[in-house]
Amino acid sequence: MRKEINLYDDNILVDVLIRYKPKLLKIAEGVLHSRTQSEDIFHDAVIKACTMQSSCVRCPVGYACRMVYNLALDEARKRSYEKLNMTPVDGMDSIPAPSVSALDCLVSTETLWEVLNSLNTLPKRTQDAFVRHRVDGIPQKDIADELGVSRTLVNFMIKDAHRACQQTLNAA
Repeated sequence: MRKEINLYDDNILVDVLIRYKPKLLKIAEGVLHSRTQSEDIFHDAVIKACTMQSSCVRCPVGYACRMVYNLALDEARKRSYEKLNMTPVDGMDSIPAPSVSALDCLVSTETLWEVLNSLNTLPKRTQDAFVRHRVDGIPQKDIADELGVSRTLVNFMIKDAHRACQQTLNAA
């Protein structure tokens, strides 16, 4: 009677994976249609089996087949998702550059100067209330206390300054 040798310290699943490697590669290749990726899936299965406790597996051959099939299926789904959602190299020209052109910077700077000039036409107190609230983030009630005016007046000053900025932007 011949005694089978378990090579991997009583991890029957790893032993089964190695013993049935050709069959398992065919399973993976049937899903992925690639011999090299099937090899990768097989290696992933072996690594996964090394971390598992195989004593609770009742049918190690069936378990190994299902594990390789599931890993191959996950890889196929991942490839399909990437194929659908990744832009091919040919389409790279249609993706806008992350940086802005010099012309865009110039136009934005000129527009900002026009808005600031429109703020300079307003009373100093209105300018200060607007900048302190919209830029510095100071609450209107604090601005009202500092200026010694009502909160309603501060609200109107901010609205007037906003309206002046909006008119400048609409004219540009």
